[in-house]
Amino acid sequence: MTRALMCALALAALAACREEAAERTLPGGSPVRDTAALRTSGLSAGGARADVAMRNPYADDAIAVAEGRRLYGAMNCAGCHGGAGGGGIGPPLADAEWIYGGQSENIVEAILKGRPNGMPAFGGRLPAAEAWKIAAFVATLHQPKADANRVAAPGR
Repeated sequence: MTRALMCALALAALAACREEAAERTLPGGSPVRDTAALRTSGLSAGGARADVAMRNPYADDAIAVAEGRRLYGAMNCAGCHGGAGGGGIGPPLADAEWIYGGQSENIVEAILKGRPNGMPAFGGRLPAAEAWKIAAFVATLHQPKADANRVAAPGR
């Protein structure tokens, strides 16, 4: 029994030496050695940033913002986020605290691709142009009420 235990310890020590030797052959910035740099998903804490900053082509188009408001209702966004974006089942859209970033490109990505734990992906049912219009409307939700009414409801 002692001999078997000694053999097992010797094999474990030999295996550890081989792993250490293999690790020494890795380049300095290898993610295997530097586990802090290893990402296992696209999620990160804090506000997310899109890879390329994009300007919403409908941001200053009152007709497109009104269409975004209509789509917000038609796609039942209000069912989770509230009619005025105050939240409910889903997070509020009228505040400045966003899990995945509140820029238009982040909103469009969330609409088209969905988000974990509840936000469905609408990419197969909604063209990207309509997602940008919804994002333009959502941007008006955290503006002062007079500005949001002026931009989102043309002709008033």
